[in-house]
Amino acid sequence: MDFILDQYVFNYLPFNVSEAWRKSITDRAVNLVVNADWWCKAQDPRKIIDNHTSFFAAEIVFFFLCALTFIHAWRKGGRYLYVWIGILIHALNVENLCYWIPDLDNFWQAQGILTFFGMRAPLYILLGIYHMFDYTAYVFVRRMRLPWWAEGPAVGLGAVMLDMPYDIMGIKLLWWTWHDTDPNLYDRMYWVPWNSYYFHASFACSFVWILTLARKFLVPREYDWKLFIREFICVFLAGTGAFWLGTLQFGLLYHPMHDYLKVHSEITTCIFLATYAVIVYVADRQNKDPLARPLRGVRRYWFDELALAVCVHYLFYMVLVLVADPLNIVAEGLHQPIGPCHLKQSVLTPSGLVLTKDKYLCPTRYDEKMFDFHCLPEGRPPQTTEGQPPLEWYAICGTKFDNRAEYILIIWGICILFGSIFYQWAARSGETPLDPLKIYRLRQTPARQAYNAPARQDYNASARQDYDSPVRQDYSSSLGQDYTSPLRDDYTTTSRYSRPGKTLLREEETTVTRRVVSTPKAPQQTLSPRKSSPKKGKAKRSE
Repeated sequence: MDFILDQYVFNYLPFNVSEAWRKSITDRAVNLVVNADWWCKAQDPRKIIDNHTSFFAAEIVFFFLCALTFIHAWRKGGRYLYVWIGILIHALNVENLCYWIPDLDNFWQAQGILTFFGMRAPLYILLGIYHMFDYTAYVFVRRMRLPWWAEGPAVGLGAVMLDMPYDIMGIKLLWWTWHDTDPNLYDRMYWVPWNSYYFHASFACSFVWILTLARKFLVPREYDWKLFIREFICVFLAGTGAFWLGTLQFGLLYHPMHDYLKVHSEITTCIFLATYAVIVYVADRQNKDPLARPLRGVRRYWFDELALAVCVHYLFYMVLVLVADPLNIVAEGLHQPIGPCHLKQSVLTPSGLVLTKDKYLCPTRYDEKMFDFHCLPEGRPPQTTEGQPPLEWYAICGTKFDNRAEYILIIWGICILFGSIFYQWAARSGETPLDPLKIYRLRQTPARQAYNAPARQDYNASARQDYDSPVRQDYSSSLGQDYTSPLRDDYTTTSRYSRPGKTLLREEETTVTRRVVSTPKAPQQTLSPRKSSPKKGKAKRSE
């Protein structure tokens, strides 16, 4: 920094700068760069492509999926856009709390193109993962028209179904790493902690429950754009409160069973997810809402942005498990710090029990089969000596598949089965519900009425006059005065307002709809050619 300022700043000033001022300015510049680097760290994409190709591909895919969710929220508008913003708040809240609470600081993300908050949160996590999992599941579940107590668990299950292939492939391809000895992460399946699925289900469910409760008390049923502050408060409460309500769900089942009774995390997670599934099944079986199913004889377009996102999401993992080569991965970045192997750290659980874990990663005795150090010089792991600070930034190397066929079977099976469930939610449920809108109309001033009224009357009168042809009048009269035609014409006038400059213009469009209505039964007469109609009319009058 001293060289840059001396070479490109101080030498071009028209006055001399003292050494004290130079040092002060340099210190301030260094602090500014350090703070900016903490907020957002940029990486060369070419380096990521060379060393961590699958992770770069995942970032691009999730940016695309996040864009699809935003397009859907923008197109639907109203409260769907607020939900999208609330999920962003939820992502920021959860990620930062997990980084800065020592008992929860148990995972480290790979370095992305842009990484935030001290190189801990890649951009695709904040604008990608949470929106793809939570927003997509929320919209699909809304189509089922479930009661509020079942809507949250359904969204939680949907988030888990989208997360499962991501977790299995992500940890194998070193998109992140877990703490080696954390007691809450010890029980795993394919190196994925069972609590990861518990986490996604409980936090997504909590977000929906808090959002529903907040809207019940803070906003009316109709969406009113003027109440945007209340609408934002609702999603803000959901985004910030979901973490704590989700933690409470951990404390009700997992921590008492696991911490005190030593029950395996697989059992608690399966029971928890099964409970959610039973709640959703019971609510769906009792659902009498006709809009929860497609209307008979009505063909609707269900393959929207979110359906495309689900297809791309699952197809990405189905291809990735076939072509990825984890053995050639070099993931350089923040990982569990390497330090003295004998130091322990306490972990306070919501159940009140204090557990312990190793504070640092011991490179000579660790139990993480998805990485090693074979790509480093001579295959030696990085070491720290006594008295030196712990090593946080270093490189780890991927390992080959123990049985690629097994990974292919589990990933393809998950994607096909869960994709079928999402197809049922998308195509065999109702349409995406829209909240009723509160519409504000322009007040009709005398000047505006005088400007618009003549044009409307003339247009409607001409439309009726042109449409009521003599053929229709003759046909009706030929059937007699007692017969009323079953055809009715509905005139609908649609007004559009525009304000070019300071002049208010109003455009009107009149739509004529012909419909059949029930009428009294016509006289038992046989229609004859037009030449006989006067006789029938005369006979009718004589009677």
